[in-house]
This record gives sequence, structure tokens and C-alpha cells, in this order.
Amino acid sequence: MPQLISATAYRSNRPSRSALFLAKASRLMAQAARERAAGRLREALEYAYQAGLRAAGARVADSPVAGRRRLPTGAWDRLSLVGPGEKVWAKRLSGYSTLRSRVLSGLESGVDKVVVDELIAAVADFIAEIEYGEGDLAAA
Repeated sequence: MPQLISATAYRSNRPSRSALFLAKASRLMAQAARERAAGRLREALEYAYQAGLRAAGARVADSPVAGRRRLPTGAWDRLSLVGPGEKVWAKRLSGYSTLRSRVLSGLESGVDKVVVDELIAAVADFIAEIEYGEGDLAAA
């Protein structure tokens, strides 16, 4: 006899979009740490920034903002719509956007390790804030 599985039960064991974004952010952060340890600062900057974008996606996916029809296209703009705390994070993390663009396009050849370390720490705090309701939001 065939087994019947309801649509809700079938989907219940699939991870949420937010969980998928957070898993990807964690993998990217691990890669950023490896690149930083190896002295590859450009790559560490890129991986940390990408992790921040995925974390922003996770936070937006878990919010009522995700259901809106007309959303801004930028991840930081979307994040700022979620709430006041998220607006602070969006402002803090989007500040690295110009540097990232300049590095990717070759306009900026060197990356300061202090800046990379700050970005890695900020993204780690943001991910902790999302996962555990902890982090260094007060310092943002």
C-alpha cells in the first residue's frame, strides 16, 4: 500500500531559507578565517563580506519584510527595513562595500589587515546576533 505524506509534513524536514543562508554564511566565515591566516587579505575581505551578505539574507528571510512585494535590490537596503537594530548593522557592514568594489575591480591593490580583521569581527558579531540574540550591537 502506498504511503501518504501530507505536504506540510513533507516540507517540515527541509531547512528554512534563513537556515540555509546562515549555513552558507558560516562556511564563508570559515573560509575568510583561513584566507586571513594565510595572509591572503583580499580573499579574506571578499569571503567575510559575502558572509555578511548571506547573514543579512538570513535576517531578512526571517522577517515580515521578506513578504513585501516591492523591496530594494540591495541586501543592506533590505536589512535596514527589518528594524532599528538591523538598520545599524546595515550601515556598519555596508561601509565596506566601496572598499570591496575597489579591490575587486583592481583599483585598490592593498588591503589593510586591520580593516579585514574589523570586518571579520563585525560579521561574526552579526551572525551571533542572528543565531543567538547575542553580539556586539552596542559597539556598532
